[in-house]
Amino acid sequence: MPLAWTATSQEDDRFVDVAELDDDPETAERALADFWTAYTEHSERRLGFAVKHTRETWEAFRSVRRLPVLDAHPGGSAGGRAVAGVLDQPGGLGLPLSALGPAVLEVPAEPAAYLEGSSKQTLRRKIRKAEKAGLKTRPVEDPRERRQLLEIANAAEQAHDDATYRVARPDNDDLLDHDLWLVVEDDVAQPVLLSVLPVDGRWATLRYFRTLGSGPAHSDARYLATAEVVSALAARGVRWLLDTEHPGSQTNGIRHFQRMVGFRYRRVRRHGRAARPSLGRRGQGS
Repeated sequence: MPLAWTATSQEDDRFVDVAELDDDPETAERALADFWTAYTEHSERRLGFAVKHTRETWEAFRSVRRLPVLDAHPGGSAGGRAVAGVLDQPGGLGLPLSALGPAVLEVPAEPAAYLEGSSKQTLRRKIRKAEKAGLKTRPVEDPRERRQLLEIANAAEQAHDDATYRVARPDNDDLLDHDLWLVVEDDVAQPVLLSVLPVDGRWATLRYFRTLGSGPAHSDARYLATAEVVSALAARGVRWLLDTEHPGSQTNGIRHFQRMVGFRYRRVRRHGRAARPSLGRRGQGS
């Protein structure tokens, strides 16, 4: 019976029966997440990983085909071009990322619903901790303040304590093209996190979501900001928030955080002029 990679630590192989995936898209989604975790932990990437783990790579491909499918119709606005840019970026196997399962967060119509349920218990606790520390989130609408925050963000990227997230030459001028900016400030009104989200109808992208330094307040700000992002998007009628990064390029730390706050892998059926072929097997629509 074919087997799929479920979770690994270095060279530890543990598998599940792929037959379980046939009629359960969410089981397939979890298997795919475990595959990407194993891929990221492995010393080799891309072709080297596929050659050494042919069966697991093929079963991951099968899991992708079982993912729920959403529909996107990017428009011609700056937000629409940003959504299209994420969906159309190369995903591998000659297919765009949209066909291979980017990470997507479902935005409920009622923001309060986002924090309900046992799965959000840790998120609620982290938000209470952030609020107790005096962290607050607010929108940024003044163009001058946006430019100032852009300068702060670029400097923070260049000076990041962790080399994994350090960027020598930040390229963020496009943030000024978008109008949904949120900043988290500490108890003395210093910015600790910036989020900028291009919006296009029922879709938005997580173009920028970074702390502006390091420390407990910066870490806790991520949880508070996520809930505020969901609230702001819901107010605009957004249904789906699209991560901008290929799952194979994410660190496992980011993957763990995203899954804890509700991101899941979904295929996206990209409609419009630049639409490209997908893997077939129709599923849910947005």
